[in-house]
Amino acid sequence: MLVDIEGDLKKIKSDSTLSDTQKIKMFCDLMYERNVEPIILRLSGYIKKKPMKVDYLLTFTPSRIILLRKSIIRKLADPGYVAGLGPHLYYVLSEKIDYSDIKGKDSFVQKTSLQSPDEISIDYKDIKKFVLYPDAKTLVSNMFGTAIKENVLLIHTVHEKFELILPTGKNGDYNKTFYWLKMCIPVKISKQL
Repeated sequence: MLVDIEGDLKKIKSDSTLSDTQKIKMFCDLMYERNVEPIILRLSGYIKKKPMKVDYLLTFTPSRIILLRKSIIRKLADPGYVAGLGPHLYYVLSEKIDYSDIKGKDSFVQKTSLQSPDEISIDYKDIKKFVLYPDAKTLVSNMFGTAIKENVLLIHTVHEKFELILPTGKNGDYNKTFYWLKMCIPVKISKQL
């Protein structure tokens, strides 16, 4: 299905007259022409529930956020993404990755795919408030400096509220995560409650 996009992606990547924002737009348009939702950004997070936390993979597409509960194996093997761009988009924007390194299943979501019981889908049009802030309670200081270990992502929809903790070790620091969310999703992001 996506075999023929390699040439189109190479053209987008090699066009030095395009800004990164224009490349992202062209990439999304190309994927939509093929009736798939591109994965723009992936983050790793969890929701604190008593007596334990529930780990999620947050997948951002141009139209929605997909929260997928991680299996036990994925929890153990997941290295995180460090403000993880979807592989095809990372290929378009970076000189570090070859097209042959991309796994198709990690690059797009079928528009017609059925939702699994471990999956929550949030359309951007249903989001009333979207807040990302660094969790000052997790500030750690040592002889090398200080760092915040977690960020908090609050998503208020018409029907529900989600409070996700985003570990900086898996997703990168606050500024990097905020930058990519701001670049990739069509929702106003607040920096404070």
